[in-house]
Amino acid sequence: MFFRLCLILVLASSQFSVFSSVPLSENARISLITCGPGGDLYSTFGHSAIHIYDAQAGIDKVYNYGTFDFDTPNFYTKFTQGKLNYTLAVSDFDRFIRTYQYEGRWVYRQDLRLTGEEKQAVYAFLENNALPENKDYKYDFFYDNCSTRIRDVFEDVLGKNLSYPDENRDTTATFRQLIDLYLTNHPWSDLGIDLALGFPCDYEAGFRQKMFLPDYLMAGMENAVVTRDGSAEALVGNHGLILPQHPELDTSETQSIAWIFWIFFGICFLSGIFWPAERMRWFDVTFFAIAGILGIFVLLLWFATDHTATKWNMNILWALPSWLYGAYILSRRKPISRFFKIHAIILFFVIISWMWIPQNLHVAAIPIVLALLVRSWAWQKKVFRKKAI
Repeated sequence: MFFRLCLILVLASSQFSVFSSVPLSENARISLITCGPGGDLYSTFGHSAIHIYDAQAGIDKVYNYGTFDFDTPNFYTKFTQGKLNYTLAVSDFDRFIRTYQYEGRWVYRQDLRLTGEEKQAVYAFLENNALPENKDYKYDFFYDNCSTRIRDVFEDVLGKNLSYPDENRDTTATFRQLIDLYLTNHPWSDLGIDLALGFPCDYEAGFRQKMFLPDYLMAGMENAVVTRDGSAEALVGNHGLILPQHPELDTSETQSIAWIFWIFFGICFLSGIFWPAERMRWFDVTFFAIAGILGIFVLLLWFATDHTATKWNMNILWALPSWLYGAYILSRRKPISRFFKIHAIILFFVIISWMWIPQNLHVAAIPIVLALLVRSWAWQKKVFRKKAI
């Protein structure tokens, strides 16, 4: 263990001579900072950072792996493609905490029981990471984010001496189930995220993998154990809330939006019974066009981005890009029933095999698929039946 720490210090000091001249005092404190969810979608999963405080050395720094530069060229294109770099930013604690105070979010601190050598190694590791040539990294929401990076800092420094007793008592959950816990206040965002994320989100997340969420990193470290010279002790020492949540921050659960889509399906179903399909032409042109655009969006996220979580998206089984051709058929009044018959049959098999699709599709997708089914069947049956080719 001692030689491992020395190696980290030597490698770090060879790359950054400035911080090697500022050793931490024996009273230095290193803390894991966890920030609660906010009211906006970007903040709904919370946040993590590392705070290093040493009054004697004049150090009061927060290391934050969750920042990015809005001025990056082609920012939105890179963000969509999964090519946007995130950055390790360093700021003073007062500036950091003011943001969460303004947003009314709680902040929790866990002081870590580290030896002087371990503290110095963590400090060296972070300072080296903060160098201009090292501070940027390619962000991945599940596997490489502001929370997993912090987990990796302590695991790299402490090595095999760090263990998680809770790992043997861990409960089963997929990545999708974990993020759904945080989206109860954002039902429309939950729908959009479920439409965009593919089958990899339904993989089971292991104990360490769950630490992509700040709450799980905090809980994992709370009961973590570090072993030195055959003696084990809790990694976390003093801990507690340093900033309470503002009472006006709404964390109540929002009702499901699935009923809206069931009403939409009811309209589509009843119109197919009581109205000639021709009266719904432009309604269906719009409906099919939206479904087709969604299908193209799914394919682009699958094949044209580096996002691992958007691959193998089973929503493509019903959000077919070919719906755009169906909208074109209706808008040009072309008598082709085969298209709608084939698509109705595809959707029928999607519905009856819903339980066996490996991806956990959003519940609101069921009435959408049924609506596409009844509208496509209405057109092939009532308008083009005698003119089919």
